[in-house]
Amino acid sequence: MKDRVLNILMLAAVAAALILTFLKGTPDSETGLPLATIAATAAPHPAEIYRARRRETRAMEQSLLATLASGELTDAETRTMAEKQLVEITANDETELAVEGALAAHGYADALCVARNGSMTVFLPGEITADEAAFFLEIARDASGLEPESIRLTGY
Repeated sequence: MKDRVLNILMLAAVAAALILTFLKGTPDSETGLPLATIAATAAPHPAEIYRARRRETRAMEQSLLATLASGELTDAETRTMAEKQLVEITANDETELAVEGALAAHGYADALCVARNGSMTVFLPGEITADEAAFFLEIARDASGLEPESIRLTGY
């Protein structure tokens, strides 16, 4: 019972850390400034801001889940759940990188991809025509291995 309570508290701490990361932004390693401040001064593209936050958040999630998965006090059920989430995060990351890389190779470096639970949304700069949508869908399908029904295209 005590282990379960500790595991629940640890998961709550992970959730709180992720929420605070999204709300406050995370410090840039060189300047120590929140990403929102850096964005206002250096004006990087919104896609780059998103990618930086995604990398930092994923690294934190993976670190916390790895700690849970290898913790001496972690029960078998929680350990299995943490390991499963680590595998899922890695798979989503690989899918997103593959699609973003394929789109960048075709001249769309500002495209973003978000993969979750066997589906994916591809964010493309500006509005897209039906012909462009078919082209982007084919690239995303080839790079991800997902069926077209699982891929959503949208402009930003």
